[in-house]
Amino acid sequence: MLQDSRLLQPDRVLVLLAEVENCSFCKRVKDDFLLPLTMDPEWAPLFQVMLIDLNSQQMLTDFSAQRISQQDLAAALSADFSPTLIFLNPRSGERIGEDIVGLVTPDFYGFYLQQQIAQSYDLLTGQL
Repeated sequence: MLQDSRLLQPDRVLVLLAEVENCSFCKRVKDDFLLPLTMDPEWAPLFQVMLIDLNSQQMLTDFSAQRISQQDLAAALSADFSPTLIFLNPRSGERIGEDIVGLVTPDFYGFYLQQQIAQSYDLLTGQL
């Protein structure tokens, strides 16, 4: 997990996974959906993934170069359900896509994820 938002690739959408420890749905999102896309040469150049724990006091550097706990970052982003995928501009931390909350429809999750990455990437590259 990246500990410092300043190390993010500025031309790739940041997919922030807000999770809690021992969450089986979070593991499935990572293993079945995010990991395969990070290995796909078509999708990998479009996004990067950062994980935060909704309950963690571990510190990281936010988009304003300020130290903040993972829990406080999640609260600032209104992420209070695990898993939640948040699509962000890696330079500003602003949302550029619609959140995907939970794993309600596994059959369509991959489609929704790809759709949000593609739309967010289009918005991001239009801002460059």
